[in-house]
Amino acid sequence: MSTGEIRASNILRIGTSYLGELEEKVKALRTINLNVKKRRFLISREDITLPNGEVLLAKGSDIDISKVMLLRRHFKADHLVKTFQPDEGIVLVSDMSTPVGIQFSMDLVTQVMNIGGGAYEAFIDRVDSFKEFAALYNKALFPKLAIIGYIPMQVERVKEELAFYQLIARTDPYIRMLEILHTAIKPQPIIPRIRNLTISPEDKDSWKRFILEIIAEYTKGYSIEQR
Repeated sequence: MSTGEIRASNILRIGTSYLGELEEKVKALRTINLNVKKRRFLISREDITLPNGEVLLAKGSDIDISKVMLLRRHFKADHLVKTFQPDEGIVLVSDMSTPVGIQFSMDLVTQVMNIGGGAYEAFIDRVDSFKEFAALYNKALFPKLAIIGYIPMQVERVKEELAFYQLIARTDPYIRMLEILHTAIKPQPIIPRIRNLTISPEDKDSWKRFILEIIAEYTKGYSIEQR
């Protein structure tokens, strides 16, 4: 897929679900909801009707297994359904209190925004720290993926970040985490035992791998998570 195609299409599949994957999604969310603070669910964003006008699923309805089975009787697996999930979104945890932090953070923000050509702006948030992330999680912020960018390498700051990271991980272990390193700005990871990827100014393809990694991590089904 070219860069233009990545920018022009709904590559993160936000707001849509194929009928063939809805059953697995619903089953996975039912299990997830036993282990998290905030309930995940699926809602239809449209009336789904038969050719005769009969409404099978009304706009705003919760989608459960029985509704999925009903739809499967009338539509093929590749039928696209407009859906809403409260956990759709990306949060970038990256400190902007220093010039180097601003540079790295803005590079990350720009690259993430380019995935949807600006279409995903409402689904992307940036916070300076896991402490701020935790505070917003308790109020409103509910992402599917957290990208960890620049964190100052001060001992006390790192301890604080780890403490709040662990709080979030315990509260909601299904938020996906991806830490971004940089050969000059951030050569070592802050968070142990999570997936990471390195950006190198000498490697022209490292930003492309960054984008593809985000797409893969964001769009993989909950049912294949290893928890």
